Amino acid sequence: MEQRSTIFVEAMVVFAIIGVLAFLIGLIVRAPLRQQAAASGSAESTHSPRWYEFTLALILLAAIAAFAIWLISSGSQWVWGETISDWRSDTRASIFAAVMVALAVVGLAISLAYALVQSSQNQAPRQPLALTAEAAPGSAAPTPAPSPLRVIGLLVLVLAVLLLCWIGLSPASQYGLVVQLIYPASLGVALVLLFDKATRTWGTKGGAERTREWLLCDLVIFLLVLAFLNLRSFAKPEAYTASFWDILNVVLFFAAFWLVDRSSARSRFLVGYGYLVVLPLLLLIWDSVQGVVAAASWWASLWPFLILAGVFFILEVVTLVSSTGERQTLPAVKDALFVVIYAILLIVAVKSYA
Repeated sequence: MEQRSTIFVEAMVVFAIIGVLAFLIGLIVRAPLRQQAAASGSAESTHSPRWYEFTLALILLAAIAAFAIWLISSGSQWVWGETISDWRSDTRASIFAAVMVALAVVGLAISLAYALVQSSQNQAPRQPLALTAEAAPGSAAPTPAPSPLRVIGLLVLVLAVLLLCWIGLSPASQYGLVVQLIYPASLGVALVLLFDKATRTWGTKGGAERTREWLLCDLVIFLLVLAFLNLRSFAKPEAYTASFWDILNVVLFFAAFWLVDRSSARSRFLVGYGYLVVLPLLLLIWDSVQGVVAAASWWASLWPFLILAGVFFILEVVTLVSSTGERQTLPAVKDALFVVIYAILLIVAVKSYA
């Protein structure tokens, strides 16, 4: 059997094992719910998640993460007792791996969306703000929410800048616009937002929630600084063609920062982790567009950060599904652990790159 065919069979076997394990965990989770529904004689029955359900899911997640780390970090591929050449040097193998990762991400996103929908349906509906205001005589009327159409004005400006880069500016001029105007202005606005957060006295959020916001906001601003330094280190401004990806990074940064800092939705921290998952992928695209040579050491690459952010993204989903959002102490400890590990990975990446 050819080596590529053998690799394909191994990959399919691993995916089949993961699928079977996920199916068995689903059966274990659904069994108590069916028994409870049969005992009550109703088609629907409330079901509170049990600790072992999340334990099984986390064990499966840890196994998948360990397999991904081993597969990506290994310099050679082990196939049925034989060591063959590095699979990452083969273009077809890289494309196949990218397609498999994309399908896995799509499937995971659909599963997480389904879990969040099921969790929201199991919760009791909240009383509308209007009814609350009517029930309390003399209370102030609720403040209307800002229209989402206001964001269109900002997006129109972003689109105009992109069209200016594509139509009227040379690569060197695009590089100067991004490195001398867009990134410095974005960092200035980010520091103003951070200062506003530090001096804000109004708000109804708890101390643990504010701690989580500070951890994620400080981290994403620091990563914006690193993105600026990465752009400045580019040695050939005349060959710069990644203005779209840099501007997209700035737009996603402000969207994530604003949602984490200013909104009170339970899923805002999930958005922050989602941005941290997307950020390494943007760097990968940026490097491929600019032809930047990949780091020699695996620890200096983007994969450790992508895997870490992906794992904590799923843990945040588990937190949203399993809790009501009133207790934020344990999630705050989780976020602090994430920031510490992320900082360690950054230090290791700098040492490995040097």
